[in-house]
Amino acid sequence: MPVERLVITPAVVERDAVLALAGELDMDGEAVLAEAVDELIRAGHRRVVLDCAGVEFCDSRGFNALLLARQAVQDTGGALTLAAASERLQSLLTLVGAQEIFTLATTVEEARLLLGRRAVSSETEPA
Repeated sequence: MPVERLVITPAVVERDAVLALAGELDMDGEAVLAEAVDELIRAGHRRVVLDCAGVEFCDSRGFNALLLARQAVQDTGGALTLAAASERLQSLLTLVGAQEIFTLATTVEEARLLLGRRAVSSETEPA
C-alpha cells in the first residue's frame, strides 16, 4: 500500500487545537503543515497538539516543518506538543534528540494534560 501525501484533520477539544497528521511529512507536506498551524494561530489557538499517529514517513524537511510549527506557536506565547508518534517517527525523533526540543506524549489525551499543566504553571509564575 503506497504512503499518501500529508493529510491534516483539525479538531478543537475544549481549549486545545489538535491536528491529526496522516501520510508523508516531507517537502510536499511542509507547506501544508505550516498553513494548518497558521490557521490555528489566526483563530486564536495557543495550545496545539500534533497527533502524529498516522505519520508514515518523515524526512529532514518534515522534521524542519515540525520545528517551524513549534516556533510559530511559541512565538504567540503558546505551546505545541507531539503526540502518538508512530514507531518510525519515534525512531527519527530519538535519533535527532527531539526529546530535548519537543514535548512528547504517547497519546493525544496525555499531550492535552501536559499542555494544561504547562498553562497552569505559567499562570502561577511571578511576573
